[in-house]
Amino acid sequence: MSSEGPVFGTLSLYQAMADALNSDPAWVEKGANITASMVYNYLPPIGRLFYLNFDHGKITEVAELASEDEKPADYLITGSPDVWRAVFKKELKPTTAMATGKLKVKGKQTYLLKNMAAFSYILEVMTGLDPAYD
Repeated sequence: MSSEGPVFGTLSLYQAMADALNSDPAWVEKGANITASMVYNYLPPIGRLFYLNFDHGKITEVAELASEDEKPADYLITGSPDVWRAVFKKELKPTTAMATGKLKVKGKQTYLLKNMAAFSYILEVMTGLDPAYD
């Protein structure tokens, strides 16, 4: 990771998110019910997959995957780099992106909805990381 901070579309962004959440006292409470694995899929031209494992809120693993099949995940969130960029820049609400199909989510929707406050907090933390864009 560069000294300027995490870079959009790279593992450094997800490692920075894990570090921020794992050291955040507010997340300890908000994320206590989150035990799930997630893959964030960036479509081409970035074409990268990032895996995170949450165990009662604590992020225990962050990895870049070669394919969706490399590690089964509870959730797969897929979007174009333009959509991900708009979400991180707060130009597009994640819920709007999901509702309009710009971000596609595979996994138990009821679990996401039940824990929406925690998942929203994850996105709030991610958008606050101010990643570098190309």
